[in-house]
Amino acid sequence: MLEENKNFTSSPSPKINKKAFLTFLAIFLGLLIAVFVGIYIWDSYLSESARSSRETQKNYEKYLAWQKNYEEAMTADTYGGKTPQETLNMFIEALKKEDVDLASKYFALDTDENSKYYLTRKAWEEELINAKEKGDLGKIIEALSRAVPTPNQEYSQNTFWFSVIDNNGETQQLVEMTMNSNSRVWKIVNI
Repeated sequence: MLEENKNFTSSPSPKINKKAFLTFLAIFLGLLIAVFVGIYIWDSYLSESARSSRETQKNYEKYLAWQKNYEEAMTADTYGGKTPQETLNMFIEALKKEDVDLASKYFALDTDENSKYYLTRKAWEEELINAKEKGDLGKIIEALSRAVPTPNQEYSQNTFWFSVIDNNGETQQLVEMTMNSNSRVWKIVNI
């Protein structure tokens, strides 16, 4: 048994080649430094570009959704006439019937994205309800029945004005109309 132990206790230690070890250590440290430099470059420059690209893509997708929503709302907005006069007449007829819901549909949709009434005509509907409650619909009808196309207006395919003339022949107020190019009907923009 002693002879067997002798073999295990007297094993020579392997010689370490210093040059090979230093070469390995230099390559390992070089790779480690390259990895950290690569991470720094990625984090500082390339990832900013990737982030910017992702943000641009996200904004583009938001814009496409906004555009789709806008176009759908405008295309569905079919109340109005083929001419400004026809829309004005339809509006007056709805007021005569005291149908403020129908009358408000002849107004253009609110396109102010910051408005709580965006893509609705709720503000006009509220104004008409107010006028009805105050008994002022008759005054509006009477005034609009005196509306005539504004003389000397520059021709525009998408905009038209009526002048409401008072008893002295003076312009009392203007009615602005616009063509909804999606549904191809004339809408009231402002009274």
